[in-house]
Amino acid sequence: MNRWDTHLQSASEHVLRLASKVLSRDDAHLQPLAFSPAAATRFKAGLRAIEAYLRRMILWLALQIEHDLPGQGAQRAISARRAKPARNKNLSLKIFTGQTDVPDFLHDRVRGRFERPKTVLAAPYLARLKALTDLVNDPVARARRLAWHLAWKRPGLLLAPDAFRAHVPSRYGTELSASYKALGKAIIDASRARPPPLGPPPRHPPRIRYL
Repeated sequence: MNRWDTHLQSASEHVLRLASKVLSRDDAHLQPLAFSPAAATRFKAGLRAIEAYLRRMILWLALQIEHDLPGQGAQRAISARRAKPARNKNLSLKIFTGQTDVPDFLHDRVRGRFERPKTVLAAPYLARLKALTDLVNDPVARARRLAWHLAWKRPGLLLAPDAFRAHVPSRYGTELSASYKALGKAIIDASRARPPPLGPPPRHPPRIRYL
């Protein structure tokens, strides 16, 4: 058992409970074809809360995995860039987000000047919730990829994502919001004890056809 298994299990349970709460509102568990604008706004707020919690959970887990990464001598030499598998960017989760985003209340104020639709398609919201739930059930693979990225390209102190945005308020549960704030403090503490950066992965020397 890894040293972070207990904390990871507790954090995953918090996110799954929040996902169940979001899905149970406005009869979303019945897989409706469309939401009312108010229901879509509530569902979107719940998705933002899940994403914010997941960002901190995965970043904290990556900082734990970073200590177990092999050193420079054990890295595999890369001769060519591998083609990355195609991913749906709408269903992926960004860990590092800009802190200068437009505040939610300004975004809603500008959007309110235009005519609001009578219904909103529910399929994209439900697909996003399913993608986030799948990530909660298996976050280690994503955290390991992030750990390599941190070790190669992001040395030094790291701040918690969404440090200046209240995406997980207390109305979702005091235990959840307290755990979310504790993850932010844990990320800062873990980033202060990071191992030395690994630098870029080594590559093969030039082949004979280039000589």
